[in-house]
Order: sequence, then structure tokens, then C-alpha cells
Amino acid sequence: MPAQTGRTRKKIGFWLALFLLQAVASLGCDSSGSSRASARKGIITFGPNITETVFALGQGDRIVGVTDFCDYPPEAKSIQRVGGYLDPDLETITALAPELIILPGKMEKLAALAQQNGYRILNAHMDDVKSIHESVRAIGDALDCAQQAEALCARIDADLDAVRKSTRGKPRPKVLLINTRQSHDLNNLFTVGRLSFMSELTDIAGGDNIFNDADNPYFEASKESVVARAPDVIVEFHAGENLSPEEQARYIADWDELSTVPAVQNGRVHLFLESYGLRPGPRVGLIAKQLSEMLHPAAGEKEL
Repeated sequence: MPAQTGRTRKKIGFWLALFLLQAVASLGCDSSGSSRASARKGIITFGPNITETVFALGQGDRIVGVTDFCDYPPEAKSIQRVGGYLDPDLETITALAPELIILPGKMEKLAALAQQNGYRILNAHMDDVKSIHESVRAIGDALDCAQQAEALCARIDADLDAVRKSTRGKPRPKVLLINTRQSHDLNNLFTVGRLSFMSELTDIAGGDNIFNDADNPYFEASKESVVARAPDVIVEFHAGENLSPEEQARYIADWDELSTVPAVQNGRVHLFLESYGLRPGPRVGLIAKQLSEMLHPAAGEKEL
């Protein structure tokens, strides 16, 4: 259990750092050091969703460095690790001497390193379908694969449209989304507002985020507010966590504390365990599809 707790804390720290970056990030491309850049080769992708995007564009062989959390596609696992958002390995990055570093937001340490060594920086902020499209196109332009970028955007739209059509006309449950939780006392309920891609995907999947009136994309909600808003379904993300069946059962049982909530009364508390669950990128259609299956069970299973 101590090892599992350590891994869980590291993952939670990663997601909190990512959410902070997403809250302040902006899409853009800054170039530094034109004379030295032409001699450099390869790119570093500083985020699992960015790594997936570059591979989806057919440019994975150009990646020379990825974060400690990049695990998809499988080929990414064999690429040199360069740390994470909280602890970038500046020495390794310098040794790799990339021509381009693609970031999910603005990182002062890497910006300073880029300016000092002449690396180009591309800020690719993805936190809704629109910004995913914008980032895919920006990456496509930077890597000279604009046609592939347009094809990827079209594929993402087709995946989301398929989910949208599959839930059209069905009752829309009220949904509580929990993007991270470590303790078992429900005192730290980190959820999402309307500006998060998770809320957007819930809408596409045929549900209504109970905090869709909140302007903050990521924030902490109280137990009292959850009880007052009475969600029909609770989806708790433990993306990439290797939870045993016993641990999964315990996370679900924690919600018994809020026994008046319809989702608890009707046994509609779900855990989203797949690592891609919190990654705005090429597989958002897969996230939306899995959410739709949680919100709209097949015939014969428990519904609203």
C-alpha cells in the first residue's frame, strides 16, 4: 500500500499541475535563437496528450524526449524521459538539443532554457474541442504536416458526432465529475466547471454537469453543494491508477456518506480508470463514448 500511495500522490500532483497550466495557458508559438535552431534535430513533447497528437499526425519518429507520464502509443514508452511539469530535467533536455519543444502551457524554467539555448517553443493549450483543433493545426503547421492535421481534426469531429447521435433524445442525467481524489473522507472534491473539456464531453455524452454554471474550469466543491445539486450519476476519474478491485470498491463505498444523493441511492457511482480519461487530445471521442455508456446504460441495466 505505501508504494501505491506514493504513485497515487505523484499522479495527483501531475494532474493538479496540468490543470493549473491549462487554467493560465494560451495558444501560441514563440521562437528563440534562429541561427542555432537550423542545426538541431528532433522535438520534445511535454505532455501525454501532445505526444499522442504528434504520433497521430504520423510524426512520432521525430520525438526525442517525452515526459515521465507519456505512455501512449506504446512506442512512446521507449523514448527518453525528460521529467514532468513540476520537475523538468533541464540537463537531459539540454543534452538532447531539440529543434522544438511543445508545451501544454507556459513554463518559466523551460522558457528560460529555450531562450538561452535557442530552442523553439510551441504552446499547445488543449482544454476544449475548439482548442484541441487549434492545437492540432498549430502542431501540424510547426511540423509541416498541415494536411494530416486537418484529417485528424475531421476524425475527432466524426468520433464526437457518433457519440452525440447515439444519445440524442435520451433523458439527460445530472452528473458530478470528480477529476482527482486521494482521501476517503470526501473533504477534497476536485471537480470541473463549464470551461473544462470534461464538462463539454459530458454534454456530448448526453449528460449535464451539475457545476456547469461555474466559470472556473477546475475547482474544489463542498459536500454540501453536491448534496444540494443532487447528481443522478457520479463519475470519478482515477486515470491511469492501478487500483485493485478492493481499492475500487472502497472509493465507491466512500460515497455512502452522502446517502441522500440519487447517484448513491441508485448505485450509479462510476470510476474512470483508463489513462486517457483526463487527456484532451486525439482520443476525446473515446472518452465521450465511455462517458455515454456510464450515463446511458444498455437496455436491462439500471437507468434513471
